Formats: sequence, structure tokens, C-alpha cells
Amino acid sequence: MSKQKYERLFSPGRIGKLELKNRMYYPPMGTNICVGGEVTDRFLAYHEARAKGVGLDIVENANIDTAGGAGLPFGLNIDDDKYIPGLKKLANVIRKSGAKACLQIYHGSIWVKPGQRPVYGAELPRELSVDDVQFIIQRFVEAARRAKAAGFDAIEIHGANINGQTQFRSRVWNTLKNKYGGSLENRARFMCDTLKAVRKEVGKNFPLWCRTSIYEIFYVGDGKIAEYGVTLQDTLVHAPMFVEAGADAIHLSQGGFYDYAWQYYTMCPVEAHGIAPNINMVEQVKKVVNVPVLAAARIKPEAGEQALKAGKLDFVGFGRPMEADPDFVVKLAAGREKEIRPCIHCNNCIETLAWADGVACTVNPAIGREKEFEIKKASKPKKVVIAGGGPAGMEAARVAALRGHQVTLYEKSKKLGGQLIQAAVPPHKSEINNLIDYQVNQLKKNKVKVELGKELTAAEVKKIKPDVVILATGVKPIVPGEEVPGLDTLSNVVMAEDVLMGKKKVGDRVCIIGGDLVGCEVAEFLADKGNQVSVLRRSRFMADKMNPDMRMILVDRLKQKGVRLVPGVLYQAAADTGVRIHVRGGITSMAEIAADAMKNIIADTYVIAAGATSNTDLAEALQGKGGPKVVSVGDCVEPRRILEAMREGWKAALEI
Repeated sequence: MSKQKYERLFSPGRIGKLELKNRMYYPPMGTNICVGGEVTDRFLAYHEARAKGVGLDIVENANIDTAGGAGLPFGLNIDDDKYIPGLKKLANVIRKSGAKACLQIYHGSIWVKPGQRPVYGAELPRELSVDDVQFIIQRFVEAARRAKAAGFDAIEIHGANINGQTQFRSRVWNTLKNKYGGSLENRARFMCDTLKAVRKEVGKNFPLWCRTSIYEIFYVGDGKIAEYGVTLQDTLVHAPMFVEAGADAIHLSQGGFYDYAWQYYTMCPVEAHGIAPNINMVEQVKKVVNVPVLAAARIKPEAGEQALKAGKLDFVGFGRPMEADPDFVVKLAAGREKEIRPCIHCNNCIETLAWADGVACTVNPAIGREKEFEIKKASKPKKVVIAGGGPAGMEAARVAALRGHQVTLYEKSKKLGGQLIQAAVPPHKSEINNLIDYQVNQLKKNKVKVELGKELTAAEVKKIKPDVVILATGVKPIVPGEEVPGLDTLSNVVMAEDVLMGKKKVGDRVCIIGGDLVGCEVAEFLADKGNQVSVLRRSRFMADKMNPDMRMILVDRLKQKGVRLVPGVLYQAAADTGVRIHVRGGITSMAEIAADAMKNIIADTYVIAAGATSNTDLAEALQGKGGPKVVSVGDCVEPRRILEAMREGWKAALEI
């Protein structure tokens, strides 16, 4: 059914001499799970899982010169022949899984201090000579020889996002005075010469192409564009030059060397950008080249099918969706779209690349740990009861049922989803609803018995005599007491959850007490409705428990929408005349603090978003009673994120 629905996606394609079974590919996604530059068992399992279904798997970021172009600390290397055996295993694993194997090779360049330009080598910044550039090109040639010797079916030269090739194309970074800098044509020369040299090494029939950024934007505060390092018009000139130099295809991305957070926000679009936000620019590049064009970036299957039919591109990449569910294409082909674990485009996978443990996905705990999280049938089925129908409880139920256990899930409310329900309400968060739908469908598919509107109690546990009890009872909201003297005397105080769920109305002027993620998201929710919003936070920074890049983007949006952010506060007293605070500093300007360190925040409604505490009522009731094994997961252990809830639910079920 889906193969008919997505006829073009599942149609065969060709890049040069490379025949591909369909027009879907897994793009090069950073993992940071190699050791010493070598292919690891984790890396093999990661690509084995994602090569199923797609026509092409592009392996990411094989560094051609680790001494002169540092990349990820646990990335893949290809600057020595010793790496060939491991790479050969990888190519074989990908082909055995059904895809053609492409290796992306790149020069990582280096990060420098603000105001300096990145340069080749580890010494102090200096201008590259022509000989320096030729040396780097030769390293690309040697890397290509190794990739071909390892049995890869194709090679991609990485010139997009963050690396040395990208820097040469940028009018901001590239200030060379030799033939590799200055004019528009000169800034493309490094890639062109690299393609020509690699083409000579691998032969005229070996599939070879490059990845390049459509544009590079430099931002100033509040998400405003300061200047372009690379424009679309530049790319419309450069892309045909790359084809002339020997590229069999053009693989498009976006972004380059600029502020880290905005780089990934641009490179990896989120819900706020809409579906396939770059597709019209991709189409313009397609019009100026006579080779296939590949592109990814939030292109959903329906949009990809339409773009293929309209001739806007030739191959569609599914990166983050296949990190969330490596069987994405397999399920799509079988008409099992409801079974696809959805990407919610939170970009946690991007922000965790520098972590020592490697990439992490909010909705897929198994990413990069496929063998560790492998679901196998239990040797002896057991009776399992689960308290709580949020993400942790539902994930535990799903995995336990897949292992053959008899599972009953109790949810005291009338609806499954837990805190995901309110988390999906703020602006640009609606894709969380897809996660709820997926988990609910999985419970139905795997015949989990769900008791809605029924709270699991210690008496019920004693009555039904389960083998295992998994507690996913979530949290209770914190209502500030002594921290905000007098707050309990006010009548115009409501809880953040009630505001998001439409249970309570607010006045025109709103003061939110608590400026972590929930407080900031409620602020944006209300600002979009036209309310005047202030957010108070005791910490010096707003939403500082978020991943830093997405935090910066959220804070910038709040500023653009006129939300007043007041961090670093000491609460003095709350009364009908307002909440009296003392400002200790933070994002609020020093001039404002100097003018009035003591402030009185007047509002029509005060919204409490002061965090939450673990709900341990049932855990305490069961403690010391004997009986079944009891395991707590998710926020009832400690209030955290969706990621920890999903991971702990899955792990708890594996250990039954």
C-alpha cells in the first residue's frame, strides 16, 4: 500500500554508475561512538540497523587528517591504512543489510577564539599557503584510496555545515589572498581541486560527489541575520563548477561556521520552520546542474514524494527520523506508518554529539546502543503491572509486552500521555502528540491491558499478586511557600499546567513565577495570545536545565515576542499590590538593575511554574510490604526529561 502511495520514493535511481533500489538514503549523521578513530561494534550495529530499507547509507565524517583538522573526539578516522580493516567490516555490514555504502570524508578544521579565523594546523592562526592547501588535498586523495580499498561503493567529500571545505566557500571566513581566496570562483577552487584530484585517484567510473551548504548565515542577537558567508546565488554558481570538476551528484545541506546554536538550528530545522523549509532552494540548485541532487532537512515522506514528482530533487534523506526509528523505511514500505516511532525534532541528537557516551535520541533509547537495548523474548513470561501512563510507563509496557509478559497498565486519569499532554501545547511542540499516538498504538498492537481512570494502589497490588510492579507515577507540582511569602493569600494565582490545558483563564498582565523550561514555554504560549508576560526566576539564567543551544533559541524567541525576563531574583513578599522582588542580576541589563534593584511586579494573574517533585506515594506504600519486585522509572525517581523516562522504562522492561 505505502509503496503505491510513495511510488517515486520507492522507485530505483542512479548516481553515476551506482544503481540504487530506491530514492531514500540515510544521510551522514554524527554519532561520536568510535574509539581511537576505529569502527566499533556499536558503530557497526548502528549502521546495520539503519541500512535496512534505504537505497544508500552515507557514513559520516571520516577524518582525513586528525592532526591538522580535528573532528569529533570519538569520530571516525581515515588518515592511516590501519583503519581500512574496520572500514571494510562496516561496508560489508551495510551491504548485507541491503543498502549501498558511501563514505563521507572530510577535513575537520579547528575551532578558534572569537574574532579569529580558523586555519589549518594546531598552531596559532596563520594564513594558509598554496602548498598548505595542496597538502590537504593530497590527504583527501589518500583517504579516497583507503575508502575504495575498504570496499565502499561511493565517496562523498564533505563541504557543508562545519569543516574545512566549508570555510573556503565562505566570504566571511576565507580571507586568503592567493588563488584559493577572494573572488566567488576562487572560493570554490578548494573543492574543485579536491574533486579533480580524488577523481584521478578513484577513476572516472567510481561514484564520487560532494556535499555543500546552500547558504551560510551569520546571526546577531534575537536571531537577526548579520551577514551571509555563502548565499544561494553563490551556490548556484559553485554547484555547476563542482559537477565540472568531477562530482556525480550534489548533496545539499545548509549552515556553516558561525554561532554554534544557530548553526544547528539552521542545519536541522525544527517544527517552527515547517515542513521541508529549504525545498524551493534545493529546486533552484537542481535547475543549474545536470546530475542528481540529494537533500534532507525535515522532508517528510509526503513532501519528499511530491518533491520527487515535481522534479525538485532526485533523492530524499531521512536522518533524524531514522535515528528515532531505524526501521522507518521498512515500516513505510509495509504500510505500517502508525508503527513508526516519530522524531519530535527536538535536536537532542545534535546537541549530544560532543557527549562522551555518544549520540542520544529523546524518543529512542537504543540509538548507538542497539545490542544493549535489543528486545528478546523472556525465558519465563511474568505478570507485570505498571502504574502511570506517561512516556516511562507506556514504554515499559511496550517492551515488556514484546518480551512476552502479561502486562496491565493503570492510569488514574481518563487519557494516556502523562506530562506529554501538556508538553505538546506550547508553540512549536505539537509533534509530541505524535509520540503519544505512537505509544498508545503500540499498547493496542501488543495487547497491553489498559485501565484508564483507575489508580493503582497498594491494596490492588496485593489483590492481583503480580510478579513485578513498575512505578511510573510522575510528579507533583511544587507550590512555593516560604520562598514567596504571602503568595498563598492571593486569589489570582493559578498553576502552569492548568493554563496550558485551558482549565484556568488569565488576565492581560501575567507574571510567571519560575523560569525553567515550563515557565518559559508557558510565557511563549501566552505571549502568542497577546498577553503581557513577565517571567521571574531565582537562578541567574532562564531555562538553564535545557540543552544550551535550544535554550538560547527559546530565550531569543521570548525576547522577540516582548516577554520580560527577570532572572536572579529574591522574592520579598506577595500582596494584592504585586510581588516584591530584589534583582541580583542575570540577563536583565545592569542599567535596569542600577535604576531599581527593588521591583514590584504587578499582574492580573500569577502563574506558578516552580518545578515539580517526584510522586513517591505508591512507592512508599509498597515499601517493606514484601510481595512483588518493585521498580521505579521516570520522574517518580527524579524529575527530568522525556529521554530519561523512555530510557528507564525500556531498561526496566528488559530486566524483567
